Amino acid sequence: MNTILRHATASQLEAAIVQNHRDLFFLDARIKNGVIHAAQDLSWTYIEAEAGGTVLFPALPGDTTGLNEMMEYYRTHPSRNIGCWSLQPPATPQLDVLLLARGFQPGWQPCWMALDLQHINTAYASPEGLQITPDNTTPLHTISELPYAQNNNRGTVGLQDESPDVVQRFVATLNGCIVAQTLLLFGGGVAGIYNVGVVPAARGLGIGKAIVNAACIRAREKGYHYATLNANHMGRPIYEQLGFQWINDGLTWWITDDRLQTRPPGAEQIALAEAIGKGDIAALQALTGADLHAPLCNGMRLLELAVHCQQPAAAEWLIAHGVSCGALDAWNLGWKDRAAAILAQNKEEVDRLYGDFQYTLLHAAVEKNDIALAQLALSAQPNLEIKDAIHDGNPLDWAEYLHRNEIGDMIKTYRSI
Repeated sequence: MNTILRHATASQLEAAIVQNHRDLFFLDARIKNGVIHAAQDLSWTYIEAEAGGTVLFPALPGDTTGLNEMMEYYRTHPSRNIGCWSLQPPATPQLDVLLLARGFQPGWQPCWMALDLQHINTAYASPEGLQITPDNTTPLHTISELPYAQNNNRGTVGLQDESPDVVQRFVATLNGCIVAQTLLLFGGGVAGIYNVGVVPAARGLGIGKAIVNAACIRAREKGYHYATLNANHMGRPIYEQLGFQWINDGLTWWITDDRLQTRPPGAEQIALAEAIGKGDIAALQALTGADLHAPLCNGMRLLELAVHCQQPAAAEWLIAHGVSCGALDAWNLGWKDRAAAILAQNKEEVDRLYGDFQYTLLHAAVEKNDIALAQLALSAQPNLEIKDAIHDGNPLDWAEYLHRNEIGDMIKTYRSI
């Protein structure tokens, strides 16, 4: 039963967002003949055709039996695209550690937003020739430049057989050509907005705002009081212009390759990672003979995990047992004097490459917009031409792209010396 939410608090809106997201992923799995495991503490899906699935807002008790059974299911089925969504803080204590130990990597942060539908802002310009219509039938997968149009996206196929009282897609055309889409899902007492996408050639014209507003107006006509969505933080200002307000940030984790089939974590590796992530020194001492230098299933080094989880005692234990500590590791643990000492002792340390991005200490300073770290890195005479492995950019490229103007000026000054 979908009881419409009224006079909602922020926590009630978050609970509604959770249920709306569950409804979306369950709908998608059902349409695609996938597996749906719906339980109060652990809900998840699996879609064989996509070799992927989604774990939805787990609220596990202290027992991890259900989590282990889920991971065994994914291990024994082709699984190259698994995501986990959570509110922040998670309903499961130390969920981050539990997932990282089992092969997940940290992901992006959703930005939960909500709009009181009595206050829709229609003060925006849109182009002549724009038409927006409710449309659950027109195939969109052939429009390669339209975001969220491919068949492996949520809510993109099978909608022609669904009730518009449950899910309604909107399609925008400009002078007869499809240029945008969005999806409206009714569930959890709210109207959830998803898949807002505009083709690149039509961006900046107000089309995205227009199609979101069309969805919001439809929701209001159906008696709903709130529309909700998740945005990235770069998109948040656009939705704020329409009247959406930030509720809270969320958390995600991802598995993006076949690691569960090719290098699944064993029980000892999981126990080791959990001990590091929780800072459980007694458990670490009991794990005699464990390989402290091998990367985890998700590619993280054990010291990197200790840094990520902010467990300085575990980091010290690892260092005492022969694990190398880089300057960035030390800096991120708040050991600034130790970071400087590491750079002073080893001239090559400043150009050490970190993580899948293979970025340097100075790249990290740019990303963090950390002036003090940038000053430390520059004092160690770095190679300014090293480019990362993902974006193929040197630290100055990163500074210019991220508008880290002060650090960019520092790099330019150093380069001119």
